[in-house]
Amino acid sequence: MALLAGLLLTGCATTVTTDVTAFRQPGWQNDAPRTYSFERSAEQAAQLDRQTYEQWLAAALAGVGFEQVPARQARYLVSMDYDSAPGLVRVAETVYPDPWYGPWGPYWGPGYYRPWGPWGPWGPWGPGYWPPQTVVRDVPVTFSSLRVYFKDAASGKRVYQVTAQNQAENASLPTMMPYLIRSAFTDFPSDSGRPRRVTLEVEKNAK
Repeated sequence: MALLAGLLLTGCATTVTTDVTAFRQPGWQNDAPRTYSFERSAEQAAQLDRQTYEQWLAAALAGVGFEQVPARQARYLVSMDYDSAPGLVRVAETVYPDPWYGPWGPYWGPGYYRPWGPWGPWGPWGPGYWPPQTVVRDVPVTFSSLRVYFKDAASGKRVYQVTAQNQAENASLPTMMPYLIRSAFTDFPSDSGRPRRVTLEVEKNAK
């Protein structure tokens, strides 16, 4: 569990933040022809969720100039894998107690028994006011990850790969996959080995 000062929670957030890291083979250039075909096993090809994700990925690849063609015509073979897992993230929040209650409640706080009342002689905003407090709580989140690989069809060598990861409250992999894919191909192709953070606005119909 990670201790964080703040956490992007999809339940109330207007953006989704994804960590993206890419690696490329030295000397590889994103030059034409940019043709590709998806590579997957027979078992993977039958998975309905993968079929949907590949459609989304194809749209993202088209947006950066790639054309999907039959395998025998493709310069690249593109594959993808993905996963998600539930977890907990420890979040520190600042709370402002009600001055009447204090940290012990309205009857058991020490100020309640003072002759001048629960706040002290200066009123509710004087020295008797309870200061802000830090509350640490564990938030259930979903950790989602996407990895996309480009293989040169002629040589069989991997030339480019990109990983996109995020964490969000009250989320699922199908919910987060569009953002993972879009983030992975923002500023494509990325510098090799340079982690970066991509922030996208939440789609209105996804809230």
